[in-house]
Amino acid sequence: MEELHNHTKNAEKFKSALDEDASIYQQREEKSARERLAEAHGWEKVEFIGEYYGIAILIAVIVLVVVIQFAYGRLTSTNTVLNVVAVNAAGEADEEYEASWFAEFLEENDINTSKNEVNINRTLYIDTDETTTSYGTVYSTESLVTVFGTGSADLFFANDEYFETMASLQYAGNLETYLTEEEIASIDEDRLVYITIVDEDADSGEEQSDAEEASEEGVTILAGIRLYDDDEWLNDLGWYTEGVDVTVGIASLAENEELAVTLLKEIIF
Repeated sequence: MEELHNHTKNAEKFKSALDEDASIYQQREEKSARERLAEAHGWEKVEFIGEYYGIAILIAVIVLVVVIQFAYGRLTSTNTVLNVVAVNAAGEADEEYEASWFAEFLEENDINTSKNEVNINRTLYIDTDETTTSYGTVYSTESLVTVFGTGSADLFFANDEYFETMASLQYAGNLETYLTEEEIASIDEDRLVYITIVDEDADSGEEQSDAEEASEEGVTILAGIRLYDDDEWLNDLGWYTEGVDVTVGIASLAENEELAVTLLKEIIF
């Protein structure tokens, strides 16, 4: 009986002690992130923001940078409206005159020069000496195939000798397609460069167009117009060295034919 009394007494003491200490271990009141931020000061706010919002801020910054770069690219990018290729252009080009002349050409044709440009490629050099083969020539030959095969050439120039080679490889379109009979007749005959292209279809009995003349060897086309070494426009550009006769033509796979023809007429008439 006495043991039961002692047990009851100890239980009451334990309960009493628990009641007295309960106020110390009250449940912590959870505060919202906004409230904690409002109570923070100085670097505490910086640390709090970094801890709770760092990832969200980083993502927002990345998205903003991407949007700005995209918008800037759209605003500053230019559209290529004409591709001009000068093969074997070993002269010292007057880039300032070149830029101003082609800009004026675009403006005369009501093309906005702030959004559009003429791409000029003067990097292709083919050594026509068959006794030598250089890495540069091999590289340029491969580049030539790429440029003309992908429609990245509209109007092109080359020294007379290599132009005929290019035309025989069907890099040049038929100028009789782009110029009228009257326009062709107005050009000195010795400036007209005709090339006969061996074509398997030439002997197949297929009907030829009016712009093509069938022959036993193949198809003869007007591939280019010769610009002599005293051509003022070409000399002002400085693309070719003195004494080099150059021929101009329209690429067979030209994607900007209309403007290429306009430039051709600007040059030869």
